[in-house]
Amino acid sequence: MNAVWISALGFAFPTLGSVVAFAQQGTTHEVIAYIEGTVFLDGQRLEPSASRLPLKEDSSVRTENGRVEILLAGGDTLFVGQNGSIRFSGNRGLNSSRFEILSGSAVIITGELGPAVVCEEEVQLSDSGVFRFDVHGVSDERFCRVRVYKGAAAAQMPSFVSVLTNSKMADLNRRCGDHTQRNDFNIEDIDGLDRWSRQLAASDARRQ
Repeated sequence: MNAVWISALGFAFPTLGSVVAFAQQGTTHEVIAYIEGTVFLDGQRLEPSASRLPLKEDSSVRTENGRVEILLAGGDTLFVGQNGSIRFSGNRGLNSSRFEILSGSAVIITGELGPAVVCEEEVQLSDSGVFRFDVHGVSDERFCRVRVYKGAAAAQMPSFVSVLTNSKMADLNRRCGDHTQRNDFNIEDIDGLDRWSRQLAASDARRQ
């Protein structure tokens, strides 16, 4: 997928202003910033005190009964929930990250650029946004639900690019392809991972 750059839309979103401001602080490569519970990096279990651990271009991160915060290139931040796994890719853009969500749920708060995320299809995220990805199964089929709380996400379909904006969601599946539907959702509908990621990002922002 060619990079699709989308400026974040100017919607009022006061409850997320501080977390987006934190994401814009930026870093030049991926770093594990904070962990809770059981987290593995390239198959090795991390100590609870581990932080500021640099990742390799092809690193994989997996959680069991735990959660992890990862600072990405371009000022983006990735939060992986329990029983989740991701794999980074060396095929990345200049000063931006690219990774695949293999299982579980993840929240991404973007800064100045926005990463490319592979989850059934490749999705380019805008700057200054808040996004949620959930891998789930329906009748033995694997789907990736993408929700946009703030910003815009461009998903590469087989023959066109589908753009999701505020309060829009889609369940991506390779077999569905161009027939993937976009739906509305309530941006106030959040769970523990959403609250944890926002609280942690806001706390990080206050320490800047």
